[in-house]
Amino acid sequence: MPRRPLAAMLTLWSSAYLGCVLFLVADLLPQASVSMELLGQLSWLALVGSIPTALVLGAASRTARAPRAVIAASTVAVIVFGVAIAWDHTDFLLAGPRWTLHPQRQMLRIAMAPAFGVLAAGGWLWLILGARTTKLRWSAPWMAITVIAIGLLMAAIVRYRAYDYSMAQLVFPAGVLLGAMVYLVARESRHRPVVLGVAAACLLYGVGSRVDPSLVATGKREVIAHSRAGALATLYVLPHFGREQIWSTSGKACPEPRPVVEQSPIGIEPNGRRNVIVVTVDALRKDVMGMQVDGRPVTPELTRLAEAGVSFASATSTYPATLFAVGTAFTGLSPAELYLSPALPDTIFTRSRAHVDRQFAVLPDVNWFRLPIVGQFLAPGVETTFARTDAAATDALIERLRAARKDDASIMAWVHYYSPHDRYRSHQDFPFGKGKKNAYLSEVAYFDRELGRLMQYLDADGWLEDTLVVFFSDHGEALGEQSYWGHHVYLNGWMIDVPLVLWHASISPSEPRVGVSLADVAPTVLHFLGLPVPSDIAAQSLFTLDPNLPDRPSFSEAFPVRGRELFDSFRLATLDDASIQARLLGIRVANKGYEPKGAITRGRYRLIHHRGADTTLVYDLEADSNERLADATSSREASKLLQSELERWEQEQLQRIRCRLQLSE
Repeated sequence: MPRRPLAAMLTLWSSAYLGCVLFLVADLLPQASVSMELLGQLSWLALVGSIPTALVLGAASRTARAPRAVIAASTVAVIVFGVAIAWDHTDFLLAGPRWTLHPQRQMLRIAMAPAFGVLAAGGWLWLILGARTTKLRWSAPWMAITVIAIGLLMAAIVRYRAYDYSMAQLVFPAGVLLGAMVYLVARESRHRPVVLGVAAACLLYGVGSRVDPSLVATGKREVIAHSRAGALATLYVLPHFGREQIWSTSGKACPEPRPVVEQSPIGIEPNGRRNVIVVTVDALRKDVMGMQVDGRPVTPELTRLAEAGVSFASATSTYPATLFAVGTAFTGLSPAELYLSPALPDTIFTRSRAHVDRQFAVLPDVNWFRLPIVGQFLAPGVETTFARTDAAATDALIERLRAARKDDASIMAWVHYYSPHDRYRSHQDFPFGKGKKNAYLSEVAYFDRELGRLMQYLDADGWLEDTLVVFFSDHGEALGEQSYWGHHVYLNGWMIDVPLVLWHASISPSEPRVGVSLADVAPTVLHFLGLPVPSDIAAQSLFTLDPNLPDRPSFSEAFPVRGRELFDSFRLATLDDASIQARLLGIRVANKGYEPKGAITRGRYRLIHHRGADTTLVYDLEADSNERLADATSSREASKLLQSELERWEQEQLQRIRCRLQLSE
C-alpha cells in the first residue's frame, strides 16, 4: 500500500479514536475525577468505539469527493437506516405511562421515525460538508457549530441518563463529531505525527488496562462500562462478538412440589384471627434511617417504630425497581423466575383470598400503578384505591380499616407510599436545605410522618393485637453515587440495602443480624396465616431463621428490562421456546445501555457480578461504609466463596425455572 494512503488512514483512525477518548473524558467532567485507572478503561472502550466511528468518518470523507448523485444516494441510504433504527427507539421512548396505552401511540411512532431519519441524514451531510471544507473562513464556523452540537448532545445525555437505550445512542454521533473535528485539524497540519503519537499512547494504555490487574476494575468501572462510555462500544460492536452462554442445570430431576405448613410462629391459636397489612415505600435508602441534618432527625417515626418491632439489620432488595422488587416480596420468586414465569404466579393475595374476608390496596395515583399489569400481577382481584399524596394514602387506608373493624372482617391490605420517588420536592414542614439530595430527605421526612400517623392509628384501634404489619422499601436510591441519580441499573448498597420491619403485639422487639431479602416476605406472610408455603421457592419464612446467623446469603439481580418491555413481559399467558431463550439471553447480555448483574450479600462482604463482561467487584461493608472496593489481598478468599455461592444459586434458580416451564435440556 502506498505510504500516503496509509498515513491518511492512520490519521483518520487516530482522529476517530481521540475523538472518542475526548468525548468520554469530557462527558464525565466535572461530575467525577478521571483517575489513571479510569482513563485506562476509557481508552480501551474508545478503541472499540473507534471502529464504527472511523468507518463513518472514512465513508463521509470519501463520499465528499464523489459526484452529487452518489452523495444523494448515500443520504437516502442513511435516511432508510435511520428510520429503521428509530422505529425500535421510538417504541422505547414511548414506553412511559403516558403513552403506553395512548390511542395515538402508533401514529406518533410513524411520525417520529422519519424525523429521526431526516436528522440522521442532516448529520451525514454535515460531516460531508466538513470534509469538503478546506478554507479557514468556512472551517471555523463549521467547527463552532459542531462544538455547540456536541455540547447539546452531552447535555441531553447527562440530563436524560445515557444508560437508557435510546439516549445512549447520542453517544455515537457525539463521538463522531468530535472525531471529525480532530481529523479536520490534523488532516492538513504539520503536527499530524503528534495526533498519531497521542493516539498510540492512549492505545497502549488502554490495552495495558486490560492486562495489568492494577488498572482494571476500579469503583468507577460501572460508570464507564455500563453508562455513557459503555454505550459507545457495547451497543454497536461488542454484542456481535459475544458468545451465547449455554445455561445448564446438569439434568437434575424436578422434585415433586410438597407445600409445607409451618407451626404458628408466635403462639396464635389455630382459630385466632390473623390479619396482614403490608406497608411499602418507594426508593427509601436504608442509610437514611436515623440520619440527622443539623441535629434534626429525618426519620424520627420510623426509627422509633423500628425499635419497637423486629427490624432486620441486613435486609436487601431483590431488584432495583418496583415491579420486580414488590413482585418477589409477594411471590417468593426471584426476579428472573418472575420474568420467565409461564403464567402470572400466585401471590400472597391469591393464596390468602379464601382465608380473609376482605382484600384491598391503596396505591399512588401515578400512571405506572394504573396500568392493568399492576392489578393483575401484584394483587389480582383486590379492591384498589388510588391516592394522590402519601397523606391521602394514609387517610384512605385508615378509612378502609375502620370499615373492616366495624364489620368485624379479617383483612389482607397493602399500602404503597410514593413520596421519596423522584422527582423530589421540598416540603415546607420539612426544610433540609437546597439541592436534590435535601429535597429527597424532605420527601422521606414527609413519608415518615405519614407512617407514624398510620402506626399510631393501628396501635390505638387495637389492630396490632391480631395483625402482622410488614414494612419494607422496594429499593434504595442513588443520590449522586457513581455520578448517578435515581434507581435501576446498580446493585450497590445505596440501591439494594433496605429497611425491613415486622410488628405484632406478640413479637418482642429485636434487631436480627441474619441476612434476609424481600423474597422472604411471601413465605413469612403465608407462615403467619397458617397457609402452605410452596416448596419450589428458595425464600424462607423470617420466623424460621436463626436471628444470629449473619452469614446467610441474600441475592439480588438487575437486567435490562424496562419500560413497555417490562410490563409486556407479564402479559403473556404462556411462553414459547423462542421467547424463553430470548429472555434467558436478555438477562445475561448487555442491552438497553447497561449490563445485567447479579449480587450476593453475605455478612461483611458483597460481590457484584457483571454477567456480560464476566467481571466481579467485591466490597467489604464492614471496613468501608462508603462501599469502595475491598482490598484484593484481604478479600480474595471471600471473593472465591461469594462467587461460588452466587453461581450455585443461579444454577438452582435455573433449575426451578426449567421445572416450572417443563423444558428439556
